[in-house]
Amino acid sequence: MNDAIATAISVVYIGAVVGSAEWLRRSGRLAFDHSRKWIHVGIGSWILPTTLLFQSPFWAAFLPGIFVLVNAVSHRLELVKAMDEESGDNLGTTLFPLAFVLAIVLFWGREGGRPALVAGILVLAWGDAAAALVGKRFGRHRYRVGSGWRSLEGSAGMFLFSALAITVAGRLVGSEPYGWLPILGGAGLATGLEAGSRWGFDNLIVPLGTALFLWGLG
Repeated sequence: MNDAIATAISVVYIGAVVGSAEWLRRSGRLAFDHSRKWIHVGIGSWILPTTLLFQSPFWAAFLPGIFVLVNAVSHRLELVKAMDEESGDNLGTTLFPLAFVLAIVLFWGREGGRPALVAGILVLAWGDAAAALVGKRFGRHRYRVGSGWRSLEGSAGMFLFSALAITVAGRLVGSEPYGWLPILGGAGLATGLEAGSRWGFDNLIVPLGTALFLWGLG
C-alpha cells in the first residue's frame, strides 16, 4: 500500500481511539484509569497493521514521532484528560510513542526484526494493560519491588497476555511462529521488566527489551 494512504488510515484510526476514549470518559461510561488503558491497548495494537500497511520505515515511524511531541505537550497542559488525568509526573504517555519510533528504527530492516518489534509493542499494549487491570481488580498477594508494590495476580496477567502477544506476532508477521522458548522467555522477561519499572519507563524498556530478546534468539 502507498505510504500516504497508510498514514491517512493511521490518522483516522488514532483519532477514533483517542476521541472515543475522551467521549467515554466525559460521559461517565469509562473511568479515568480505564480510558488510559483503552488508548494504551488501541494505539499499541496498531503496530500490527503498521508493519503490514507501510513500505517505508520512515513513514511508519513518522506519526509516532509526531505523537512524542503531541503527548508531551498534552501531558504538560492536560489537553486530553482521558490520557493524562491519572499520569501525574508519569512520563509514560510520552515514552509510549517513543517506543514505537525506536522499535521501528532498530528492528524494521533487520532479518527477523519485524515480528520482534510487533511482539514488543503488543506485549506493552496487552500485557501491561492486563497487569494493571487484573492487579487492581483481583490483586490480593502483593510483593514489594523497590519503593513500589506489585501483585502476583497482576504479574500473572502480564505474563499470560505477553505470551499471547508474542504468539500472535510470530504467527501473523514472522516467517514462522515463535517456539515455546521465545514465547515463555519473552513473556517472563517482559513481566520482570514491568514489575521493576517506575514512572512510566515500562512503556520504553518493556517493548525494547522484549524485542531485543526475541530478535537475538532469532
